[in-house]
Amino acid sequence: MLAALVLAGAFAAGWVVQGWRADAALVQLRQAHATVLVEIAAKTQAAAEAVRTYERQAALALAAADKKGTEELSNAKAETQRMRDCVRAGTCGVRIVTRYVDQPSGAGRPDAAAGGVGDDAITLDAGVSERVLDLQDAVAEDAAKIAYLQQYVKQCPWIDKLILD
Repeated sequence: MLAALVLAGAFAAGWVVQGWRADAALVQLRQAHATVLVEIAAKTQAAAEAVRTYERQAALALAAADKKGTEELSNAKAETQRMRDCVRAGTCGVRIVTRYVDQPSGAGRPDAAAGGVGDDAITLDAGVSERVLDLQDAVAEDAAKIAYLQQYVKQCPWIDKLILD
């Protein structure tokens, strides 16, 4: 009977010691888990700050590109308007400059009988001049849009992935 009591006491003592070990291991696991959570939070915070910084820089670059494009477009429109006013006033006109280009075959000028140096200018009438200036405005607007969109794509590299997918 005494042996049974000693065996039961030894078993109970072993049970208590094993519980202490398990508790110590659980405390270590909780500490390791807390350390990992702190590291994850720090990395997440750093990544979020990096994204915010990138977004601010991209927004500033796009704002600068927009301002530059708007100024260039405004200047181009002002110049076109100046030319329109000049054409309407009759003080200038829109001309197309033509130039004779010598053929490398050596066959000579096809219009050899015609006199002149080979350069000429054709003056357009008022209606055609207006349409040419309208085209000049449209080209300036399209160039400004393309320049802005190119700058936008440079600031947003993930767009390439969207376009290619």
